[in-house]
Amino acid sequence: MTLRTKNIASGCATLAVGLALAASAQPALARWTFHDDSVGEAITAPPGGTRAQTCADRLEAVGGYGHFIDVANGEDPATFQLPAHATKAVKYEVWKAPKGFHNFNGAIEDGTTGEIYFEDPDGTRHQATLVGRVTTRPRAVLPKPQPANGDPKVSDNFVFTSAPISVRLRGVGSGAALGLKPAGNGGGIFVNVTTMDCRLSVLNAKVDVIPGSGANKLHPKKADELVPVRIFGSKALNVRKIKEVHLGEAAPASVPAQLKPSLRPKDVNKDGRLDRLYYFRQGDTDIMCIDTSVKVTGLTSDKKRFEGKNTIATEGC
Repeated sequence: MTLRTKNIASGCATLAVGLALAASAQPALARWTFHDDSVGEAITAPPGGTRAQTCADRLEAVGGYGHFIDVANGEDPATFQLPAHATKAVKYEVWKAPKGFHNFNGAIEDGTTGEIYFEDPDGTRHQATLVGRVTTRPRAVLPKPQPANGDPKVSDNFVFTSAPISVRLRGVGSGAALGLKPAGNGGGIFVNVTTMDCRLSVLNAKVDVIPGSGANKLHPKKADELVPVRIFGSKALNVRKIKEVHLGEAAPASVPAQLKPSLRPKDVNKDGRLDRLYYFRQGDTDIMCIDTSVKVTGLTSDKKRFEGKNTIATEGC
């Protein structure tokens, strides 16, 4: 059986700067990844990282029961009757991809042994390694059903019960590609996650989402809008050494030629330290209508992780 996979959001972001990226760009996936439309997970971002990342020694997430509610045709999640299995514990497995494979897209499960492998066109197999296994506690009923896409007015899966997932990982180093799935089922869907070194300390960074605006208004439904974010340099953080940066789950977007001069580091706040502006594509940030804040995270070439946070307001929801 060939397994289908879903990546956690990663990429670029958005905002009202009057410029847009190509309309063909795909929006980020929802925070929750569902298997067979009922068992779902949302990865917990480690300090200084995104939900597409996890610590090399432990994976933290939340697992829950989801059900499609047709809000557009009058269905109400508050009146949905939970089935008995919605509160049951769930068994999970974490697999590590073999060398040369960077995600679990195209992974194959042996229907007899349950082993996971990848296959070259010539039939050569590359075995994945089971690096973690855990059974959650029984899933507790949430006080209020949560829309998986962040918008209670849209027909989609709602999450009704949840339990924490905490898996100790064995034989995993930084930069490994992992796949999380319910054991023995799940409809062939993995959650793709990359490991990071959580032993590194995380610097508190000063960031400004939409510089010059106190309202910080974002438009989650305008996927191609660009969101500017300024990262301020400090004694501990040299912006010239930043090699990885994310707004929510997004990596910096390509920008039109007329915006490129704004990307050059400059001392904006006149403190003697260089600051740097980045642009992100809204559709890749995974910012939702229910969000009131967003994180900016990253890594420098001298192995420093940093994290900053800004309040936001969402419009057009």
